Amino acid sequence: MIEQIYLAFILMGITIAAVVAALWYQARKASRINLGLIRLNEQCNFDTPMFLEQAWPLLEQAGLMGLNWRLDWFGIVKQGSYGRHLHASTYKEIEVAEMKLTMNFYQRDNRGEQRYFEETLIETFLLLLRTDMLIKASAIDATFSQMSKLNLFLQHDIKNIAQFIQLMADQLATVPAGKEQKILTHLRRAAPLIRHRADRIVHTLTAGSNPHEALRAIQLRVVLSSLCALHELEVQIEGDALIHSAGTTIDTALDNILKNYHDASVREHTGQPLMMITIETHAQHVSIAITASNGSHAPALERLFEPFWSSDAAGLGIGLYQAKQMLEMQGGSLQVTQDADTPLRFNIMFPLQA
Repeated sequence: MIEQIYLAFILMGITIAAVVAALWYQARKASRINLGLIRLNEQCNFDTPMFLEQAWPLLEQAGLMGLNWRLDWFGIVKQGSYGRHLHASTYKEIEVAEMKLTMNFYQRDNRGEQRYFEETLIETFLLLLRTDMLIKASAIDATFSQMSKLNLFLQHDIKNIAQFIQLMADQLATVPAGKEQKILTHLRRAAPLIRHRADRIVHTLTAGSNPHEALRAIQLRVVLSSLCALHELEVQIEGDALIHSAGTTIDTALDNILKNYHDASVREHTGQPLMMITIETHAQHVSIAITASNGSHAPALERLFEPFWSSDAAGLGIGLYQAKQMLEMQGGSLQVTQDADTPLRFNIMFPLQA
């Protein structure tokens, strides 16, 4: 009797060990296939159509009998069918933005743990596909956001050129006798800078920004003197530096800052301020401090870089925001300080070679 009990316990132990070994083997297999799907998705650069076309061999290894899918990819329909389509299917659907995926999974007539592992695999597969579609939707939204920002910057630049044309027309229409040469001298000085702005806008509209654009040497004192002359600002500059930058980043940023001083003086009828500019060269970067000797306090310092906020009813509220964004994209920075007894001060940091 005792021998029979021992034998029963031994058989039970062998059975339990066999079941545990079988479950361990299936779990290891499912884990390996799940990891294979994740790596395959990475190799496909999280591209949904490519991942769908290449995933079937792994799904078949997991025990699925068949699969068909239909992908509506931004209005273009693509379909795929694999394996045998027997028994009832499990229907799944994913819809993200302008992408819609419907799938039918055909499983073997299994019960128990095998069906559990297959359903877990299907959920992993669906999660990866949904993630890919969300990544695509986010990338598209980010691109549209960048395009909207670019359009706003272009609108701001075009507005500046239009205002200069208006000012030039008013000056030419009301030239006092004997002042013709003074107006002509100012126009000759300003015309190249306006042409530079116009060329920048045309280049952006026709070619876009070129990340591999060659660096150009920029003498800061020359650029600052020209921009102050354009905006009819008196200026005292201490120091100088030669930097290298792609495109017109530093020109545009400085232009937007100095134009704000000109516009504020016209709006507040305080007369043109005397600009005090200090340039200092450090090991890896250049610092530029800009203030005005008779500049007024900003009523809301925390809003200076807020897009679409402006103390000028006719302003777009883009200029200083654009300047800050462009400097940061080149590895620089733009900050502002204002103490109780001192005027507004812009502090620019720009790398010697952007």
